[in-house]
Amino acid sequence: MPLVVSHSEQLPAFRRLEQDRVPIIRRSRAEQQDIRPLNVGLLNLMPTAAKEATEIQYFRLLANTPLQINPYLVYFDKHKSQSSADHLDRFYRRFSEIKEIGLDGLIITGANLEHYAFEDVHYWDEFKELILWADAHVTSTIYGCWASHAGLYVHYGVERVTLGNKRLGIYSHRVHREHGSILTQNMDDVVDIPYSRWTGIPSATVASIDDLQILVESENAGIHLISSRDGRRVFVQGHPEYDRDTLKKEYERDIQAGVEVNMPENYFPDNNPSREPRCTWIANAQVFYTNWINYIYQNTNYDPLKPLMDSDRD
Repeated sequence: MPLVVSHSEQLPAFRRLEQDRVPIIRRSRAEQQDIRPLNVGLLNLMPTAAKEATEIQYFRLLANTPLQINPYLVYFDKHKSQSSADHLDRFYRRFSEIKEIGLDGLIITGANLEHYAFEDVHYWDEFKELILWADAHVTSTIYGCWASHAGLYVHYGVERVTLGNKRLGIYSHRVHREHGSILTQNMDDVVDIPYSRWTGIPSATVASIDDLQILVESENAGIHLISSRDGRRVFVQGHPEYDRDTLKKEYERDIQAGVEVNMPENYFPDNNPSREPRCTWIANAQVFYTNWINYIYQNTNYDPLKPLMDSDRD
């Protein structure tokens, strides 16, 4: 089932999704169906230039899941990017509003903040407040890239480590079936994942924490997917949401900015940047997000202000 939008919503990302024939249903039609849509929030921490592309990437994956979804774009009450203030004011909901609406699921994106200590990030206090609220009120939260490191730091005290070079490219990973997680059901045994990061989380550190399970891991690139045992905290180091050309654009941006980075690994055919990049990860990315939505549907309360079914709260 598709994303639910109203005729009055003019978010550019929605127009692009309609052009790409991604499933979208108008609210007037959705309200005629005897279904309670899931409320899924997206806290988009990406800078202005990447904001719309990030919205499209995540909404495309959510729109192809089997249930109606009310998408909510979220931003902080106090801190917002001045360069994208108009976009935020027009299309995003403040955290204080979201608390009144209630969410079944929440996705928190990465951010270009890897070179800063967490406590030096200007919205750190609001970020902590939001994720602690989500822990108590949202059925499941996905933390992406930088947010995965920040979430592991807040919830488990895990310290990230700095890598020697930027991990940039497409890396093969093995799915750990032994945990029996719903999040990896029907994924291939070996999955490709795009990476673009300067820091990482040591596997040994995660393995030492009883509440955490490593679900998808690479011998060369490290951990991609971590979950708490109950599935309510999901940490994603890679970028399964990326489009075919996202790494190409990031690589070109770094080169133009004078940043010393290697060519993305396993990405351009014959390592030739003039050739169209290979896309080998989207199908498994779709399976993952469909699984996540299915997990939420099975566990969320009919009242979106409550995170779990009443029988699970006893």
